[in-house]
Amino acid sequence: MRGYIKWIVLIFILLFFITFGVKNSQPVFLNYYFNIQDLQLPLYALAYICILVGIFVGMVVGILDRFSLRKRIKKLEKEKKALDQKLSEMEKEKEAEKREEETSI
Repeated sequence: MRGYIKWIVLIFILLFFITFGVKNSQPVFLNYYFNIQDLQLPLYALAYICILVGIFVGMVVGILDRFSLRKRIKKLEKEKKALDQKLSEMEKEKEAEKREEETSI
């Protein structure tokens, strides 16, 4: 059932993009940096390019964030390992003190 819902949503999204392209095919003149002058594009192409650039920028930001989180996870795992080791040493010391007390009694 869940697979059908995904396909239905995907079909609606594709139909939206297709009908948007058909209804907005008039040319747009783009004046921009890098000596791009009077570049003629259909309006839908300009909108699609903006969407793709936004998706790409979002992916790059997400990937960079993921790398920093992985770095932090490794740091925290090392810290946890050191604390676990310290805790086990303290427990061993307590057990040794306990045995000492038992043998001295």
